[in-house]
Amino acid sequence: QKYKLANNGIAESGKAFDRLNEAAPGNLKTEWLASEMVAQSKRIRDPVAMDLYEINIKKAPSKKEIELRLLEVGNACNAAPSCRSVATWISIGLAIEEAQIALLIKVCRIGRRSTETQRLDI
Repeated sequence: QKYKLANNGIAESGKAFDRLNEAAPGNLKTEWLASEMVAQSKRIRDPVAMDLYEINIKKAPSKKEIELRLLEVGNACNAAPSCRSVATWISIGLAIEEAQIALLIKVCRIGRRSTETQRLDI
């Protein structure tokens, strides 16, 4: 059973690698292979050469950073409702949606048997 799963995993990984390999530009592939050969040849004398294999992914901006950037572009902080930018409307919609989710969580925690104070909180 595990052997079959492993074989299927190898086949799927091979297909994914082939798709990635086809999508990468040829000059980058040549550069990557040359860098890999250098790292492999230096790895025993200089372990820092293996840092080439570290993943370098830029951190995605947070939702708040995106909202602020959109608001700066739209410059709609104090605009009348009819003049607000799309970013402002999206931001307001997200805030409403977050409030709805928070309310739903609160209602689920309270359950069916709630006190008057809990019902008034809702």
